[in-house]
Amino acid sequence: MTARRRRSVHFVPGGNEKMMAKALTLAADGLILDLEDAVPPDRKAATRPIVRRWLETLDFGPGERWIRMNPVATGLGRADLEETIGGRPDGYVVPKPRHARDVVEVAQLLDGLERRHGISQGSTRLLPIATEIPEGLLNVREIAGASPRIVAVSWGIEDLSAAMGLPRVRDADGRYLDIPRHARTMCVIVAAVAGVEALDTVYTDIADLAGLRRECDDAVAMGFSGKISIHPSQIAVINEAFTPAKAVVDEARELVAAFEEHRRRGVYAFRFKGQMVDAPHLTRALKIIARAS
Repeated sequence: MTARRRRSVHFVPGGNEKMMAKALTLAADGLILDLEDAVPPDRKAATRPIVRRWLETLDFGPGERWIRMNPVATGLGRADLEETIGGRPDGYVVPKPRHARDVVEVAQLLDGLERRHGISQGSTRLLPIATEIPEGLLNVREIAGASPRIVAVSWGIEDLSAAMGLPRVRDADGRYLDIPRHARTMCVIVAAVAGVEALDTVYTDIADLAGLRRECDDAVAMGFSGKISIHPSQIAVINEAFTPAKAVVDEARELVAAFEEHRRRGVYAFRFKGQMVDAPHLTRALKIIARAS
């Protein structure tokens, strides 16, 4: 499977033609066509064929094409898959999984649908939003490793805070309080364990681009590879934050070259620009180069 860049993945309300037209002009690395929260219950059935038509007829360029389905537990998710798989999306965002079985159920449905539609087996990817309900947060590790279709995991706090009745999720300085901070931390840890990417959740204050940049910088430091956006103005900030600076990439390449030179002499720990470096520094440098490419 070809590696894809996922710095910015942007939500588009399903059925909103104006927002879809705008989204196609954006520099997001991927678009999420939303059949869940952005579509009222009485419009879901009518919205599925619209989303499928978008996939079949519109030019998305090089960006990934995701669909956020409805949760398995609602009974709507199966129809979402059956009525949109013909548009051959790159994958489905799985909201509110309770446990690994919810993700496995989606994967098994896709097994049959791919055969029926002549789609390469296993090629439709999954991206669980793994912390939107308390049960999902408790089971986040098993969710992240539930299927080989999973290429990334994200987390969510708006639904979690509603489910738990949290009056607020940030302190006076805009930093996450304990429960969302725990969910965010667990997301990036379980993604590392599962060997998939971690995508940071949305930043809802769309006017506060400085706050968005701070949150992106925190996410980079934590090991997230990208962030989900909800407004076009956020995409440039996200892309810049999750693209390593040229000087950082150049130093990483220099370090990799130095490791190769020392390896030929049987040396695995050495001094590099005033610091002792060994295997973990090489691993970090290779990840920086991979993010840049």
